[in-house]
Amino acid sequence: MNTKRLFGRALLALGLAITGVQALAGGDHSNESPVMPLANPQPVETPGKIEVIEFFWYGCPHCNKVEPTVEAWEKTLPKDVVFRREHVLWDGRSDMEGHAKLFITLRMMGLLPKHNRAVFEAVHSAKVELRDEQVLFDWIAKRGVNRAQFEANYKSFGIGAQLGRAKQLTKTYRIEGVPTFIINGKFVTSPHQAGNEQRMFAFIDELIVRERKAGKGQ
Repeated sequence: MNTKRLFGRALLALGLAITGVQALAGGDHSNESPVMPLANPQPVETPGKIEVIEFFWYGCPHCNKVEPTVEAWEKTLPKDVVFRREHVLWDGRSDMEGHAKLFITLRMMGLLPKHNRAVFEAVHSAKVELRDEQVLFDWIAKRGVNRAQFEANYKSFGIGAQLGRAKQLTKTYRIEGVPTFIINGKFVTSPHQAGNEQRMFAFIDELIVRERKAGKGQ
């Protein structure tokens, strides 16, 4: 085992040790620990799989910065791990709703893998205001997407229900900042908590190993 791997294991052990002490003592669950137990553990959507969720916002510069690493990490995941993105939507944040609708529409149409990164680039690099419907529809057409189909889905009744789901998930998982990652409905971490994105993914990978062993009764 190489030095980097050993260092990653040591960091995880320290983080989980701190978490365990806090949980037993009923202490302050601040974000000082790189990995924290989820206050209310949640069931995974795909039984028998280890689930990792990223809560993000297209308008978040930190989410934009971490996205290339997320994409690279996702390609390395074993078959027993399911990764998905969820767009955060806090009450009273109307500035997020347009981005959330865009995300939901792309996912609904099966277009998210092809266009997700392009949305980040449009928002942060090109400064395209994709929360303006006409700007969005023009932009999506230039991406080669059928404008009429996209617009119909974007304005469909089902979008309202999905926005409600986004708000509920944000509340259920108690997401206070983004990007935030949930591991198997039990643990929460972020680049801020872990110190940087590389350390965060080292922790996530170790938790995946831990959850796999726990699932096998080891």
